[in-house]
Amino acid sequence: MEENNQLVGKWLEEFDADVFGIGDMSRYDLDLVQLDNSIKKRLPYAISFGLVLSKAVMDTLEDGPTLLYLHHYRQLNYRLDMIAYLLSRKIEKAGFNALPFAASQLVDWKHQKAHISHKKIGVISGIGWIGRNNLLIHNVYGAQVRYNTVLTDMPLIAFNEGHEGSSSFSCGNCLACVGVCPVGAISEDPERFDHIRCFDMLNTFKNKRNLGHHICGLCIKACSGKR
Repeated sequence: MEENNQLVGKWLEEFDADVFGIGDMSRYDLDLVQLDNSIKKRLPYAISFGLVLSKAVMDTLEDGPTLLYLHHYRQLNYRLDMIAYLLSRKIEKAGFNALPFAASQLVDWKHQKAHISHKKIGVISGIGWIGRNNLLIHNVYGAQVRYNTVLTDMPLIAFNEGHEGSSSFSCGNCLACVGVCPVGAISEDPERFDHIRCFDMLNTFKNKRNLGHHICGLCIKACSGKR
């Protein structure tokens, strides 16, 4: 199993992934949306991986998302989708099953949910914790990483939560994301994150800036970790 871990790490390094972790799906306590939950047992290992956002692109954000940021966002999603496919093919060629997900695809618009929560997968894979801004926080890159997931039955050793960062809330006294939110959706208490205010602002940006996507980026820019 350790050899399999090393193989996955090698493949992801070849694909230029910046961050990765391995999780035990028995610790994923959410339902898969519009998919058979038995998949969690048939494919008991989750591989979480991410690409770091360009610092220079993030620095261009001032009062909200720009067309440049939108392009960058799309390009990372495209690359993450391709990595998921390529990684799954490697695993299949090794004789196992693998299910690649989309980096950014809502399947339940009413509740703003995808098939799987990449954030939750990141937590159980030892990558980090959920911060005040309701995003997965890496201890080095902060919130400035986009993620994707592959599920597999390839025997792997799951990382302990906290392998790279910490599974528990570790933002400490940092309030950088709180003050930059234009609608006050982020508060000192991470449990009080206001999803409705956040989405309403994303919807405003989408329509007024002709973006076609629900994106913002301000709290991501503020959460730069130790970069």
